[in-house]
Amino acid sequence: MISLLLIILLAVCLLLVAYTYLIYPGWVMRGMERGPFFPVMRREGEGPLPRVAVLMAVHNEELVLRNKMDSLLAQDYLGPLDILVGSDCSTDATNDILADYASKHDHVRVVPFDSRQGKPGIINQLAAMAGSEGVYVLTDASVMLGPGTVTALVDPFRLDDRIGVVDATMVQTGGRAEGIGQTEAHYISREVAIKRAEGARWGAMAGPFGGCWALKASAYRKVPDNFLVDDFYLCMSAYEAGWKGIVSDRAVVHEAVGQEIREEFRRKVRISSGNWQNLFRFRHLWQPPTHSPLAMVLFSHKVLRWWTPFLMLVGALAWLGLIFQSGNYWAGLTFVLVGGCLVLAVLLDWLLGRLGIHWTAVRALRYFIAMNLALLVGFWRYLTGIRSNVWQPTQRH
Repeated sequence: MISLLLIILLAVCLLLVAYTYLIYPGWVMRGMERGPFFPVMRREGEGPLPRVAVLMAVHNEELVLRNKMDSLLAQDYLGPLDILVGSDCSTDATNDILADYASKHDHVRVVPFDSRQGKPGIINQLAAMAGSEGVYVLTDASVMLGPGTVTALVDPFRLDDRIGVVDATMVQTGGRAEGIGQTEAHYISREVAIKRAEGARWGAMAGPFGGCWALKASAYRKVPDNFLVDDFYLCMSAYEAGWKGIVSDRAVVHEAVGQEIREEFRRKVRISSGNWQNLFRFRHLWQPPTHSPLAMVLFSHKVLRWWTPFLMLVGALAWLGLIFQSGNYWAGLTFVLVGGCLVLAVLLDWLLGRLGIHWTAVRALRYFIAMNLALLVGFWRYLTGIRSNVWQPTQRH
């Protein structure tokens, strides 16, 4: 009886991991072949173009900031457009660069802060300055916009009153074989496709990427102190108020992909900590997973992803328990082989990388293991208490 229960537990853990990474994405994207379930409702009179306020928090971004500001100033949006930038106690040339742009462009407003505020704190203050009318475009310094990005982000709001969140289509550039860039770019590309399909099917994609997205100003809710992931909080707050969210395939933005696994590990630890904050704050949106399309999307795409390291640990313990309970030689041998292959893959990828040899499959496995370890570290930081939402931008040049 105990052996049967352990087998069932192991099977459930494996099935849930397979579901969130393979079954659910395949099902959602294949369903798009039949057309969207959530078509945008076009109105007869679109009305005037809404006022757009670009909100951006920066900290020591001198290497990318001029390119970023130029991409914002090159927008072809025909309506009123203001650019509000908060510098979070930058110590490089960031403030000088911003002051130069503000002196030449009346619609650029720069707010330098003398003490660290954290990105959510700055966005809260910029939103208060911008007012509650129109549309906010929230963006990061490392993400470059095309000339038509803002127009493409705003159009869905004008066409459909139900929409409160519009995400851009993120394209990662510069992936190199010698780092994790190609693996990260492939992962992001797949995530973009899944979210686009979710939005088209149900008007409930699983949160924006955060690099560049739009939010109806009236849907903005102040991000609580010490919350780390502001974009997910703001999106869930909009869903909580009844708004819908989609991805615009015309609002294409580009960002240099992260190359160093240490940098991406640090970033994903921070995101993981913030994810756990949001998981419990908005638990009513996904509990139970069957009560709405949004609940199903969040549980399938987000919650199970965050639970994956725990599912793997529980599955491993069930496997070990089965070995000791049954004394089955083949179960024990298989466990040793699987565990050995995982450890070997990490060591092999590191060794081959030192030799200038890059094996895609092994690199992807090491990336998967590292990112799930980051989820565990982030969970521990959440449990021990998050005292500050101050951040260091990931280097993407």
